[in-house]
Amino acid sequence: MNQPAGSAAPEGFRVIYENERFEDMIGPILFRDDESSRVGGFRAEAKHANGWGTVHGGMLTAFADAALTGIDNFHRDDPRTEGIVTVSLNCEFIAPVQVGDWVECHGEVVRRGASLVFMQGRLTVAGKAVMNCSTVLKRIPRR
Repeated sequence: MNQPAGSAAPEGFRVIYENERFEDMIGPILFRDDESSRVGGFRAEAKHANGWGTVHGGMLTAFADAALTGIDNFHRDDPRTEGIVTVSLNCEFIAPVQVGDWVECHGEVVRRGASLVFMQGRLTVAGKAVMNCSTVLKRIPRR
């Protein structure tokens, strides 16, 4: 992981998905687990910036999608028996993110049905909200 000095991820964060081509290109997207939850994170880099010099909303949206699916994976009984795809993702931008910021995604499963999962999430920088999001995921049995 090539990061500028002083920009390492906080302790405990790690890559959990190997060979995810899109996430490898925009990331790394990292996760930290404890007994009851998973948090996603990434370090905002110059490659994530828009013309205003802040992190592009598309990057925050892509990160939210990756992080919420990773958080859902943590809460499934056996992730090896099913995959998921995003049906919808809604985002509300609250505050800009600066290059160098450590961005986290905290999410919760609101409802897990037979075929759909409903989740809510919040992206934060230094504990302050920068984006709210919600997603609907489609459960797909693995064969």
